[in-house]
Amino acid sequence: MDMHDDNNGEIYYPLTFVDQLEKNKHIVLLYDDQKYAFWIIARYFLNGLNKGESCIFFTSDNPDEIENKLNKEGIDVRYYKNNNLLRIYTIERLDDNKLDTLGVLKHIRKDATIGMKPPFRFAGRTITDTETEEGMKLGIVLEEVGHNNFDSFNNSQMCFYDISKIEKSMRPRWIHDLLKVHHCVIYASEPYKAVAFDTNLLEDEE
Repeated sequence: MDMHDDNNGEIYYPLTFVDQLEKNKHIVLLYDDQKYAFWIIARYFLNGLNKGESCIFFTSDNPDEIENKLNKEGIDVRYYKNNNLLRIYTIERLDDNKLDTLGVLKHIRKDATIGMKPPFRFAGRTITDTETEEGMKLGIVLEEVGHNNFDSFNNSQMCFYDISKIEKSMRPRWIHDLLKVHHCVIYASEPYKAVAFDTNLLEDEE
């Protein structure tokens, strides 16, 4: 039995979705409870590690806290770090909306994977400020450029967003825009609310 099932013994559906993901997908993970988010992130990483992929977690948070959360979800962080298969990479704040966005993404990818072997599997996001309109505007630009050039990166990536921290005045619009620039969406919440699907299912509604 899976360690994450509901009271009826059923497996948490988004985990099943993650298990079935094809290679090199650009995924957006939305959540309102960090517990469920780390269920998804850890499974996504474990699936990659079991295939010999190098996994990199982008964060502006304390790396030790991230490691503790991944350990709690069943990832032997010390083992995989020692074997150069797992890395916690600290992202610096970006606040210039005139940045060479593609150049920034390529630089971060290159720097984060120094000494590691492909294929790569990323989790995180390059923009740390999601609570202001300017921060989200920059975030959407980076997501759009990354998605439009995603095939050239040749990796899998899961971008995650705490819904409660997304700038409030345009939150529905930001979420709509995020869905447009990812292959898949996962909403990690309580089992009866959680969903996961390919975003091409929404194309007919545009």
